[in-house]
Amino acid sequence: MFNEIKQFLAPLRYWRELPLRECGDRPALSQKPNQSIPPIVYQTWEDNLFGKSHLEEIQRFRDLNREFDFVLLNRIQRDDYLKQQWGNHPIYSIYQKSLFGPMKADIFRYCLLADRGGFYFDISKGCSAPLRQLYQKTTEALITFEPHENPSLVNSPALQHLQYPTKLVLQWGFGFAPKNPILEKMIENICHHYPLYQGKVFTSPKNAIRELTGPIMFTKAVHEVLAQGPLPHLEQCGIDFNNFGIFALKGSKVRYMTAPAYTKAKNRPIVL
Repeated sequence: MFNEIKQFLAPLRYWRELPLRECGDRPALSQKPNQSIPPIVYQTWEDNLFGKSHLEEIQRFRDLNREFDFVLLNRIQRDDYLKQQWGNHPIYSIYQKSLFGPMKADIFRYCLLADRGGFYFDISKGCSAPLRQLYQKTTEALITFEPHENPSLVNSPALQHLQYPTKLVLQWGFGFAPKNPILEKMIENICHHYPLYQGKVFTSPKNAIRELTGPIMFTKAVHEVLAQGPLPHLEQCGIDFNNFGIFALKGSKVRYMTAPAYTKAKNRPIVL
């Protein structure tokens, strides 16, 4: 009830950000670089409508990366893509049964970049440095770390290959060449662990989502791949993209006017 009241009152809180404005795709404005990771940034949200300040910040991020295509997919486009490209894979059924938008966005990013390669950034996030400053042309995987410790850390041969072995690997922004083993392992792990979460009610759905489709499971996938040995052409970009990462773009909370935040949910299942 509290979240419903907040959403009802949002126009009063955010009146300076209204009306909501549409954000479309943007093709590259300068010559694209020849590199292993396709120079395209994918993002997703439930719709394409954003407040004034948030839209300005999105545009600023795009202007820093003029040689990249930017593609924003809404919920319908996201659903269509998963159905068409992954409809015969177990991950699609899990996607359909996921009860929170962030879970679907998690699954979408792994599947999309496993297919096509490119970069992914949450629509509320950004980077204050041009992306091309963070990796080499031959880089096939760009990852960075959260400042938070990994709550599921286990001793593994992978630790010697990680820049910050005790930290969570961040997954609101990254880049991969197609068919990268980290993404393939992540999709495999979600399918494998799904029965442990199916229909179960969680006091904190947010924490359960972080475990199954978010940074905890993503960190596990990275560790499992690197336990087999160092991954060629892997770029590890410090904490929060060497402190250039932007965790919350100005005005980004206005987007919850059209899709309520999941972080306050209590005592609910995350997937059926």
